[in-house]
Amino acid sequence: MPDVSILQSDIDVQIKESRIPGFFLTMSVIVLIISIGSYVGLFFYNASISDSLSQIEISIKNINLENTSSKVDEFNKIEGKLSILQTLRKNRTDINRIMSILATTVHPRVYYENASIDAEKGTIELSGFAASPGNLSKQVSIYSRSKNILKYEIKNVALVADGVSFNASLTIKNN
Repeated sequence: MPDVSILQSDIDVQIKESRIPGFFLTMSVIVLIISIGSYVGLFFYNASISDSLSQIEISIKNINLENTSSKVDEFNKIEGKLSILQTLRKNRTDINRIMSILATTVHPRVYYENASIDAEKGTIELSGFAASPGNLSKQVSIYSRSKNILKYEIKNVALVADGVSFNASLTIKNN
């Protein structure tokens, strides 16, 4: 007579084996449904994008080019005015900065008669007078210690009756 316990274990293995193909079939059907749903969704999305694109093309064709060109000219005029104002503002602030640097680097016994300022280049040409050669030497020392002066040059030094006349060229550092 056959052993009944062995027959029961064979039946359990067959039941477990029969569940695996069903699981894969279920997963395949789910993936198929998701794929079909994605394709349909992308199809309708493509259709809506195409409609939007055609509406944009129609809007572009309906733009009045005469009004647009006048507005572009108006914007160009405004841009030109803004660039002029920006340049003027920059030059004004540069001149204020240069004048404040010059004010802090003048020895009390040195006087300047003429000044030529180029704000774009950051240069100053000065004609001055010092009460004595020692005062001119102290002025040169002030220039050399200043952190705002990139370079300086003293020219045309001449002794006159009341002191020393000279010309100075200063280049201001850009900040």
